Amino acid sequence: MTDVRPRVSAVLRRFADARGTTLRDIDADLAAFLRVAEDVLLSGGKRVRPTFCYWGWRGAGGPDCDEIVTAAASLEVLHACALVHDDVMDGSELRRGEPSAHRRLARMHRQARLGGDPDTFGHSAAILLGDLFLTWADDLLMASGLTPGALARAWPTYARMRGELVAGQYLDLASQVGPCGRTGGLNPARVARIARYKTAGYTVIRPLQLGALLAGTRPGLLETYAAFGRPLGESFQLRDDILGVFGDPAVTGKPAGDDLRDGPPNALLALALREARPTAAARLRDLVGSPQRPAALEEARALIAASGAPAAAEHLISAHTAQALAVLERSDLDDATRGALMELATAATAWAQ
Repeated sequence: MTDVRPRVSAVLRRFADARGTTLRDIDADLAAFLRVAEDVLLSGGKRVRPTFCYWGWRGAGGPDCDEIVTAAASLEVLHACALVHDDVMDGSELRRGEPSAHRRLARMHRQARLGGDPDTFGHSAAILLGDLFLTWADDLLMASGLTPGALARAWPTYARMRGELVAGQYLDLASQVGPCGRTGGLNPARVARIARYKTAGYTVIRPLQLGALLAGTRPGLLETYAAFGRPLGESFQLRDDILGVFGDPAVTGKPAGDDLRDGPPNALLALALREARPTAAARLRDLVGSPQRPAALEEARALIAASGAPAAAEHLISAHTAQALAVLERSDLDDATRGALMELATAATAWAQ
């Protein structure tokens, strides 16, 4: 499989350098802010979404070229926007093993001995950073060098993807503050619906479709990509949910069990609450979202493990991935694209976002 990730990273480096130079000319005070922006954009990341976009293009008959790599890289900038805002909303301390953007910006405030509250400044500056990434994503796509006709053809899907991402994020947020609390009324079907918009759509389906539309898609291809991406995206989210509770911090880049402390309800937790005995489920509800006490965290993880939820989630991952692979087997995609997407499908279920 052609690995486009180094090329995507090179595009992001050149783009960040150029945009950073332009903004530094406005005022010297922007320099520290832009260093955080560059670090967020360039450090780590699997480049999952750009890779799916690239193969969506190739599957539609598009040739390997720098223009599609540049267009695909815009999805990594959009993803950076989502990560920064998500960390602010969840109060996450780490991202990819480093302090999250709002924590770094708060630290910058303290080190400079600025006035006001450092944490408030960090949150506010991170919101602006996410907004900056959102505008940069649009700019990079439009500056990709693809024809105006190709960009116009793909733009409605790109715009829809952004809207679906925000909708999924809002539903995620609202699920934490409903009338029954963070875990009240939580069920796997609702969590899956939220993940469909927050993760499956903008991680797999829309990137594939965007690539196809940029190339000039053929009949039936968008539907094939949707049928492949929907179950794969659900597998991807389930794997991330498992890693968020039981994952090694060296792999996830986040503290162990971080999702139980600060994160929104997820499918693994929903499965555990459904499968656990009533007394265990009640205790788990009390523990989730509790203060950062190691003993409470370990007890919550033990209750989830004892419920059988991890095994059930692994079964769902296998079933969803098999469903996605079956779509590829039945498709009329060329061998190179089919093989690449099969490889990505297998790898994606083991990746953290």
